[in-house]
Amino acid sequence: MEEELLVTEHVEKDRGIYEVGYHVLPMVGEEGLGKEVTTVRDAIESQGGSVFADEYPKHLDLAYPMVKVRANKRTAYHSAYFGWMKFEATPGAAEAIGDVLKKNEHILRFLLVKTVRESTLAPKKTLRDRREELQRGDEAKAEPKVEMTEEELDKTIEELVIN
Repeated sequence: MEEELLVTEHVEKDRGIYEVGYHVLPMVGEEGLGKEVTTVRDAIESQGGSVFADEYPKHLDLAYPMVKVRANKRTAYHSAYFGWMKFEATPGAAEAIGDVLKKNEHILRFLLVKTVRESTLAPKKTLRDRREELQRGDEAKAEPKVEMTEEELDKTIEELVIN
C-alpha cells in the first residue's frame, strides 16, 4: 500500500502544464469543428491528461499560405480555424499527444509547448486603441501653463536651489 502511494506521488510530481494551439483545415467547415475539437480533447484525455482551459476554434485568414500534403497532393491553404487547449499531463503523455495530432489529417498545423497554469493571454489591442491610449496619455501629461510673475519665479528658484 505504501509503495502505491509513492508511485502515485512520483507520477503527480512529474506532471506538467502544456498548451496546444492547432489549425483545423477550412474544408472541415463550421459543422465539423465540434468533431475535431472532440478529437483533440480525446487525444489528451486518452493519455491521462486533463484539460482545464480552451478556446473553441475561430476562422481566420493566415499570414502566409500553409501547405499540407493530403492523398499525395500538396495543397496550400490561406485560411484555417484556430483553437487551443491548456492541459496537465506527464511529459511522455505530451509526446504521445503530439504523435496523435501529427496523424490527424484535418489538422493543418499544431504547436505543443510547456507553459504555466496562469493565464498568459495578453489583452488584444488594436492599433487604433493604442493610438488613442497614447493621445490620452499625452493630454494628461500636458499641464496647463500657469503665468508667474518675476517675484514668484525668483522665489520658486530660491526654494529649489540648495545652499
